Amino acid sequence: MIKLKYSRIIIIGSGPSGCTSSIYICRSNLKPIILTGKTIGGQLNNTYSLDNWPSIINIKGSDFTFKLINQLKNFNIEIYFDFIYNVNFLNKPFILIGEKFFYYSIFIIISTGCHYNVFNVKFQLKYVNKNISNCAICDGNFYKNKKICIIGGGESFFENLFYLKNLISFKILFIRNKFFKSNFNLIKKFFSIINSHFFIKLNIFLIEILGDDFNIFYIKIKNFFNLKINIIYIDGLFIFIGSVSNSKIFSGQLKIKKNFLLTKKYQLYKKTITSINYIFASGDVQDYIYKQAITSSSSGCVTYFNLIKYYNKFYN
Repeated sequence: MIKLKYSRIIIIGSGPSGCTSSIYICRSNLKPIILTGKTIGGQLNNTYSLDNWPSIINIKGSDFTFKLINQLKNFNIEIYFDFIYNVNFLNKPFILIGEKFFYYSIFIIISTGCHYNVFNVKFQLKYVNKNISNCAICDGNFYKNKKICIIGGGESFFENLFYLKNLISFKILFIRNKFFKSNFNLIKKFFSIINSHFFIKLNIFLIEILGDDFNIFYIKIKNFFNLKINIIYIDGLFIFIGSVSNSKIFSGQLKIKKNFLLTKKYQLYKKTITSINYIFASGDVQDYIYKQAITSSSSGCVTYFNLIKYYNKFYN
């Protein structure tokens, strides 16, 4: 028997964006449903340490997520630990098909975030919230005066590298191809900052990660030009091979460009509306530039103000 759940407003995702939206909505005396997805708190839950959130000196990502969820419970927000694997946005009410329940609603906020690309290397996921990072701004501060390895070659590689250049003294750069896969301006800027602290190798691929139960100590790399294998000691590994927005289930229903949901971001009070009215997108699922917890949270706030304007028109 199919179990149905209904709310006028349903939020998909429980990261900073989805949680912020739900808190603002609840404070307006409305009763939203928030669907957590497979990981409560999104990518923030995998962050080893968070020290760039106002008023918090340092906190583990999972502990911060725990505080977020407790805050939602304090507002008596209806939370379902469910993962949505299919949707129907072509008719109203909108239908969401989850692993546990079917949901239907008039207003939808999509806050499904994004995920970082990873290598198909054994034990990589084991160290993701330890000394493997996909975000220089999030974690670079923890590796001052340490030896790190940076792998990439595209635009995300360069953008993160420019942030790390003044923080970390010794950087080993492994480019995965014979050439840089980025625009010429970024490449030119990169060569203008190179100094003796940069060690660059082209056509390198990561083949193995070596460490204990807590941290990586060595990485094994292979040069596909001469097939030479090296083992290198490092304090931290940064992998910048791009990220993918969690928008796949909305394909064919909403407008998507380069995996990110398109919104009417240049129109007042429509900044977070997707290609279908009454469906909103906030956080990293539509943000291809900043991808920070604090900007995701602010996006959730903006989404609330966009939504409440349409909600009041619809029900009043």
